[in-house]
Amino acid sequence: MLRSLLSARSALEASARDFDPSSCSGSVAVSLLEELGVQRRLIDGMMGKLAKRVEDTAEYTRHRDRSAAELCARVTGVSSGEAKRAIEVAAKLESLPATDAAVRAGKLSARAVELIVGEAAENPAAEPALLAAAGKGMVPLRDACIAKRARREDQAARAERQHAARSFRMWPAADGMVEGHFTVTPEVGGAIKAVIDHGTRKHFRAARSSGAHESQDAYAADAFADSIVGQPNGKKSAKAGGWSAHVLIDHEALIRGHTIDGERCEIPGVGPVSVEWVRSLMGTAFVTAIIKKGKDIATVAHLGRHIPAELRTAMIVSGRECSIDGCSGREYLELDHCEIDHANGGPTAWANLTWLCSIHHTRKTQGWTLGPPDPITRKRRLTPPRIEPPPVLAA
Repeated sequence: MLRSLLSARSALEASARDFDPSSCSGSVAVSLLEELGVQRRLIDGMMGKLAKRVEDTAEYTRHRDRSAAELCARVTGVSSGEAKRAIEVAAKLESLPATDAAVRAGKLSARAVELIVGEAAENPAAEPALLAAAGKGMVPLRDACIAKRARREDQAARAERQHAARSFRMWPAADGMVEGHFTVTPEVGGAIKAVIDHGTRKHFRAARSSGAHESQDAYAADAFADSIVGQPNGKKSAKAGGWSAHVLIDHEALIRGHTIDGERCEIPGVGPVSVEWVRSLMGTAFVTAIIKKGKDIATVAHLGRHIPAELRTAMIVSGRECSIDGCSGREYLELDHCEIDHANGGPTAWANLTWLCSIHHTRKTQGWTLGPPDPITRKRRLTPPRIEPPPVLAA
């Protein structure tokens, strides 16, 4: 085993010595990235299994390390937390043969494996569906894991577990700035997201009117700071009642007080929430409950550029994700006229609106062509404008 790995390393070192990406075409660069991605996934899988073996044999004690994770971090250059998670994943893989086979074939990234085993170890019947979701990308896989866990957990116990798991940490970054990490319940997370989204749009509009331009992340950081410490004039940019959250809930679940298999009670783009929480907030300015037994959203239309609140709510509920094939973006989305541009008389109607992330919205504005929706995935292709070759001058 060691001899074959040393041989593979020798070949890789030779490739690295001669590596010159500037000599590659764009398509060749993509092919090389795909191949390196497979190799990286294979290596990550083997490293996790080896780290677990170090833990099982307690070999780390002979190297004066306090744990297998610490030894793995020292010899591979990853953090001890990442090494610890890899060991835990490798242990759970032993009871999930289909996922283990996908790891050995280099089909799953370390993060994808962590998501799958986190749910399938407790719910083995979910393994095939999660592997299928992994083939569609990380966002569909994450959504599938959240949905599977929500269905198998008692709703009261789930709410209690999530509340107990809340956390907030801040620390200084290497350049002197401050960064952090937080974990909150989906109910609180949906509220925070609504406040930050509202403030981000406000900062974006202010910057656009002044001719300045920064990243959406920068505007979101400003919105976060405004909501916590206020603006320089001492005012908060997001006051209570100045925003709202949308909750999609089945009528039967609302009446019953909890969901059953096949029913939904969720904040689109955030995840499942408690029916009791929704019921407790009914009639307040905080939450808009979209009950699936209500008005047919297909009849909502408006011929002006303004998007009515009812139609915007319907678009949020339908799935707040960029409609471009291969993109799972859910942040900084714009509603765009997809079939007939508004400049050409296109109506602001359900059938003529779609979500585009900021990058793809900019490309469409620059002349890229939006194709028809796929009949199955409903995703669209965005084609760059054709560039005419320069005329050939006669000799």
